[in-house]
Amino acid sequence: MGKNLFNIYVCSDLHFGHWNIIEYCKRPFLTLHEMDKKMKDNWNRIVRPQDMVIVIGDFVWTGGKPDKIKEYLSKLNGRIILVVGNHDRKGYSWYMTNGINFACDRFVWDFNGKRILFVHDPANVSVEERQKYDYVIHGHQHGNVPFIHYIEDKTFINVSVENIKYEPTNLIILLSRLSQGFYKKKV
Repeated sequence: MGKNLFNIYVCSDLHFGHWNIIEYCKRPFLTLHEMDKKMKDNWNRIVRPQDMVIVIGDFVWTGGKPDKIKEYLSKLNGRIILVVGNHDRKGYSWYMTNGINFACDRFVWDFNGKRILFVHDPANVSVEERQKYDYVIHGHQHGNVPFIHYIEDKTFINVSVENIKYEPTNLIILLSRLSQGFYKKKV
C-alpha cells in the first residue's frame, strides 16, 4: 500500500481454533482447518511483517490451552494490538510476554480531528460515553449487525471478520472513506 513505512489494519472475532463458530455464525467453511487456513492466508497476503493489526477481541479459541495463542501468532505477519474480547481470557501481561505487542480493554485514538474508540463489545459504551467519540470501532456482534451502523448520531463500525471478508481491513483507508462520506447514513 503506497510508500507507508507500515500500514494499520483492523479486524475482530477471528476465533482461530474455534470449530463451533462456523455453525454459530454460518461461516462459509466446511472444516476448522479450512477456516483457519483461509484467515491465516488472507492475513499474510495483506499484512507485512512491519505492519500493525488491531484485533478487537476474540482472537484465538484456546480450549484451555494457551500455547494455541503462541502457535497462531507464530504463523501471522505483523505486530498486534489486542483489545481483549469476552473469549480472550488471559491477563494483559501474559499476552504481551507471549507475542502480542500491546493488550488492553479499549483505547482511544485521535486521528485527523476525529476521536475513535476501539472496544470489543459496543454494549459496554454508555449513552453518555459515546457522545465523546466520532466513531466506535468494535466487534462482538459478528455478522448480526452491519459493517456500518448508527446509534443515534454516532457511527459504529463492526469489523467482525464476517463483515470484512475474513481478512484485516486497512484502517486508514476505512477512516478516509468515512470522512469523505463514502458510507453515508441512510435517512
